[in-house]
Amino acid sequence: MTAWVNQDSLRLAARRGGNMVLSTDVRKRKLTEIRAAGDGQNKQKLYYMGQTQSFEVFRIDLDYLIYNRHNGRIEAEMLTWEQENAAPIGTYDSELHDKIGSFLWESNKGRNKATLTDLSSKGQQRPGIVSLDGVIIDGNRRAMLLRKLGDPKGKQYFDAIILPHAYADNQAEIVRLETQYQLGEDSKVEYGPLQKYLHARRLHDDLNIGENEIDSLMGEPAGNTKKLLEIMQLMDDYLEHIGCPRLYLMLKDADGTKEGMFVDLHADLKRIGSGKAKIPWAFDAEIDPLQLRLIQFDYIRLGDFADAKKVYREISHQGKDRNFFASKDIWQRFRDSHTGEIDPITMDIGSLEEFIQADPDAYATKLDAARARDNQWSARVKGPMTGNFRQASYKLALANEVLKPGEYLKRAKDQLDKIDINSDALLLSSENMDLAVEISRIAWEIKKRFDRNSPKKLAG
Repeated sequence: MTAWVNQDSLRLAARRGGNMVLSTDVRKRKLTEIRAAGDGQNKQKLYYMGQTQSFEVFRIDLDYLIYNRHNGRIEAEMLTWEQENAAPIGTYDSELHDKIGSFLWESNKGRNKATLTDLSSKGQQRPGIVSLDGVIIDGNRRAMLLRKLGDPKGKQYFDAIILPHAYADNQAEIVRLETQYQLGEDSKVEYGPLQKYLHARRLHDDLNIGENEIDSLMGEPAGNTKKLLEIMQLMDDYLEHIGCPRLYLMLKDADGTKEGMFVDLHADLKRIGSGKAKIPWAFDAEIDPLQLRLIQFDYIRLGDFADAKKVYREISHQGKDRNFFASKDIWQRFRDSHTGEIDPITMDIGSLEEFIQADPDAYATKLDAARARDNQWSARVKGPMTGNFRQASYKLALANEVLKPGEYLKRAKDQLDKIDINSDALLLSSENMDLAVEISRIAWEIKKRFDRNSPKKLAG
């Protein structure tokens, strides 16, 4: 694209609902001219490049601005879309521009509608921040809404500070500024629970910013970035486990996100690994925690146990021996039953690629296919996973409950009374026969104890 742009064509495209994205050179040249003219509305202070500076606020034609593809509010959506479409990182075109605008709108429709009404009646009240090449650093949502409002004459403007650097030329410093505005202590309430993990990883891995500085930039308690990065790695491992790498929207479900289960699992693995969990049996320090993680991943995937009561915590999170992993017998039975019943189903479902190839036209996006595949998996594993969990939970309750012998006998009789001995279902499983023999053996041992201590024998 040449430096000269036909403004009538651009306005016509905007009115028709499209967005003609200008080249980086054109945007940078225009914003440099605006900044050099010095015709600002007012001044505002920013902490940038290690010092507090005063910057002018300019009225900028929105045609010379683009959204920030790394906007924290929609980072999970953007990363998922990029993975689905194998989108080149350095490319910004009209399709991407419209897609980001759609993500921003969908991120919180209720709030966006209210802000749209406010902007319509009052106009833009708070200036944004943009880089010298037109990347919006702060104010992406407001810019999207102002574009929706438009103008009868087709002109759309955005009030913003223009930084003296292009985004790519000074990315680390610009992202530092962006983070303070978007994820600082006063602003993080606007962002979803996944965003802080994704953003911490970007700061640390992509921009080489240290953990202590990230704590400060994001308004996190000292040392919390280390935890965020570890949980983010756990989330990535989970996505690999379910065959959906980098499809970060798979970390969300109908009830919100799966964040809480990852936070608890991270804490469990840390306690077990450090010895603080005080597990009263000699587990394999490498194999058992790995098996625990994989089984927990399956329960995270199923999602049915992440209700308000957080019953999934019985697997490994509850303290004082009140979890499956704390009991060798309960854990090994739970583990073996899970791997024996669930792993074959997972293998049979196959990979996401195989699932898509089986019916290539059935799903609009890779994410839709991944969700449909998960639904099929959940429908098949729900019964055995629920049954296995309840059995282990029952065993755990028995192990931690101390009753008098007579109370145990009454409970056992009550449970046995529920069995329909004339039912054909009783004979369908060889395991039932084994259990009946074991119950008979225990009952016989109890009876022999009474016989040996009967009043007549004691008197004789």
